[in-house]
Amino acid sequence: MNRASLGALLAQSRSTDKLFLVDAMSLVFRAFFAPMQTALVSPSGVPTKAVYIFLRTLRKIMKDHRPTHIAVVFDLTAPTFRDKLFETYKANRPAFPEDLTVQLPYVRRFCRSLGLPIVEKEGFEADDVIGTLAKEGAQKGMEVLIVTGDEDMFQLVGEGVRVLKPARGASDVETLCDEAKVKEILGVAPSEVVDWLALTGDSSDNIPGARPLPGKEALTPDGKRRSYIGPKGATELIRRFGTLERVLDNYERVERQSYREALRDFRNEALLSKDLATIRTDVALDVHVEQLKAREVELPEVTALCQELGFASLLKEFLEQAPRAPAASAALEAEELRTPEAVAAWIKRLEARAPLAIAVAVEGDEGFSGRLAGLGLSDGSRVATIPLRDAAEPAGPGTVLGTVGAVLTDPARPRAIHNSKLLRLLLMKSSAALAGVTDDTLLYSFLLEPLAASHALADIVLRRRGFRVSGSLSEAAEHTRDLAALLAPEIAREGVREVYDQIELPLAAVLADVETYGVRVDSTILSEMSRVFEGELLDLTRQIYDLAGGPFDIDSPKQLGEILFERLKLPGGKRLKKSGQYSTVAAVLETLAEQHELPQKIIEYRTRAKLKSTYVDALPRYIHPETGRLHTSFNQAGARTGRLSSSNPNLQNIPIGDASGLLIRSAFVAEPGWSLIAADYSQIELRVLAHMSEDPLLVEAFSRGEDIHSRTAQEIFGILPALQTHEHRRLAKAINYGVIYGLSSFGLASRTGTSKTEAREYIDEYFKRYARVKQLLDSILEEARSTGRVRTLFGRFRPIPEIRTRDVPSRNRAEREAMNAPLQGTAADLLKLAMIKVHNELRREKMRTRMILTVHDELVFEAPDSEVETARALVKREMEGVRALKVPLRVDVGVGKNWKEAK
Repeated sequence: MNRASLGALLAQSRSTDKLFLVDAMSLVFRAFFAPMQTALVSPSGVPTKAVYIFLRTLRKIMKDHRPTHIAVVFDLTAPTFRDKLFETYKANRPAFPEDLTVQLPYVRRFCRSLGLPIVEKEGFEADDVIGTLAKEGAQKGMEVLIVTGDEDMFQLVGEGVRVLKPARGASDVETLCDEAKVKEILGVAPSEVVDWLALTGDSSDNIPGARPLPGKEALTPDGKRRSYIGPKGATELIRRFGTLERVLDNYERVERQSYREALRDFRNEALLSKDLATIRTDVALDVHVEQLKAREVELPEVTALCQELGFASLLKEFLEQAPRAPAASAALEAEELRTPEAVAAWIKRLEARAPLAIAVAVEGDEGFSGRLAGLGLSDGSRVATIPLRDAAEPAGPGTVLGTVGAVLTDPARPRAIHNSKLLRLLLMKSSAALAGVTDDTLLYSFLLEPLAASHALADIVLRRRGFRVSGSLSEAAEHTRDLAALLAPEIAREGVREVYDQIELPLAAVLADVETYGVRVDSTILSEMSRVFEGELLDLTRQIYDLAGGPFDIDSPKQLGEILFERLKLPGGKRLKKSGQYSTVAAVLETLAEQHELPQKIIEYRTRAKLKSTYVDALPRYIHPETGRLHTSFNQAGARTGRLSSSNPNLQNIPIGDASGLLIRSAFVAEPGWSLIAADYSQIELRVLAHMSEDPLLVEAFSRGEDIHSRTAQEIFGILPALQTHEHRRLAKAINYGVIYGLSSFGLASRTGTSKTEAREYIDEYFKRYARVKQLLDSILEEARSTGRVRTLFGRFRPIPEIRTRDVPSRNRAEREAMNAPLQGTAADLLKLAMIKVHNELRREKMRTRMILTVHDELVFEAPDSEVETARALVKREMEGVRALKVPLRVDVGVGKNWKEAK
């Protein structure tokens, strides 16, 4: 079993043993009721806030104080001696929160897997167990710290025993309570705390104090409610008389009438309260303090729990202490193959058809600008590394890379690689190739854990195996081989084998080609555009200063908020909790723009400034010095929706329908004698909706080639297309897309400028007309609530973690995600399939036309002018015929010398 010691966290910081006694339920309740803006739930919908904060608190305490011995002490549900002594003990407590009940087993499981001893005793409370262990620890010379938020534990403070009250949040600090601190907080010494509690009572435990028993409230002779002894009065009395018994015996000497009468009338209740409040220190336990050393951490169990509950950041912290992986490469000495002859000899010893795992070392960026620095190979019994310092040279005969190419292209040999797209891309730069990949562990991980923060090999090994990867090529090859064997069966069990085989794996090869080709960008156009944008920004700045009544830092949300809500007195200013500043996000400005011109100018300024900095000024920096083209990197494992994302640069956020976005597209140009072909799926998500819902009106409209927005306007407003205004179609379009994004009546009203009542009527009428759409969305939500996930038409799944949470805003957001994910995900799958089909068909036809870009639902090609018409027809045919749906897919295709013209 793979285990790790708590190591530094539990290292002895000095010669004295430190015994930490953790009051589990005190910390759990504090965690459960701690304020938090976002509800925490697991991927399956289990609330997790109490577990998460409990673990965070425990880790911080252990890291800061380094105990040598520790026990986590729990209460049991069985009655204790106090219940027998007083029937209504704790009877006033509300029902245990259901959202907390489901979390307690996880708290216990985490404690066990972290090697923390759990101690509990039937018939006694956790306080009594802690009191007994604290006494024993102090007697044996240990430094004892009781970790709790309950002040009744102060009675245990004494020589060698202190109470540690954890911080309640990031802005709070922990409090270490010795005898002096207890006296500062309560006004009495620890030895007097029980007497103090006997006078005040403890409402949380239903301990009465010097007052009537619950349900027997006494009144004054004139029928008024009586006053009793509070904390201040109890402190005064204990300071004066010393003990509860002496206070009771001397009640006649107490000046304040209400105190005197309470002490006289409720003597027995006070004595009972002292018995109830006294923590026992003589419980017969089955464990002694010397045995309370933390055991080894069960890393696989901790990993499984963190994955189950979605604790990615905590898992990373736990696994930073993980041991180095006991990979086979640690036992096998990796051979370093530096010559073609050595590579050939190693390959010759490979068994026929034996699976081979390959690891990649990259110098520089993991993209077109990177350089292949080395390979790691593992066949399960041998490991080897191949340094490739000359990989920039062509992989011809007699070279190391040319020799290893035989094993990289053997179609009969299964190959496992982490990120096969990257290896293909780097090999192509050296005129080498890769074929026959069977297992790509990057893609496996993405399909199985689409919400995971990272799919890097090291992170997958940490999550799945609980080991840290050293970074050596030989070890990376071993882990790739191990993960392939682990994840391949899971891919089949989870029903995503078809998505992997037919979409993601072949797409990796297509994307490698697309990235290698790159796209030509005219820096001269961008330079001129930058000059124009700079002038527009200066003009907007002058207008903004005039409207604001003076100059200020437009990029400062703080100054802008003060201008809008204090100087101009615009309504609706809301301060952010953390910073105290006014919110000036886009949604706020859009609302204010209806009342004043300044917010609209700020929106225009921000839009221009972002386009200038993100694209106009930044794109020239990405032009490769050797190719003169821009080679963006497409990330298959980036977006949880299944869509592709891109980086270096990110081209996915270029505005689509915006004039500025079109202007930027004019800088993307074809080579001389070539043209760009832009092919864009028309309303693909709505067509997927029609197919999946089989709604007769939607299917009919798309099958007839009708304008779907005009058809919806006709259905909802009862107006024939010929009589519809632009406003009718605008509203219908907002409704069509709003429905598939789960938009509420409030959201639709905000987008369309209608009232919430009108928006609700539009949505109701839509679902009345398109009844099968409502049935589909309801069935998707039912699936999400039942399984915690939803699927695309091809089987790709997306977990919806918050679908079962009790937090209404979080659940509403999860429901919107659940409704949209199958539609958006299916559209993404269709686009990926189209990329594969068009790419393969272009190759089959031996055409020079090449795919150079994909953004949203659009594919962009560069074609020799002599091939344009043939390529245009091929692209349209293959994209529209990618899959047979119940409605036709339509692709709009344009041609031009730049992307704007082709659009």
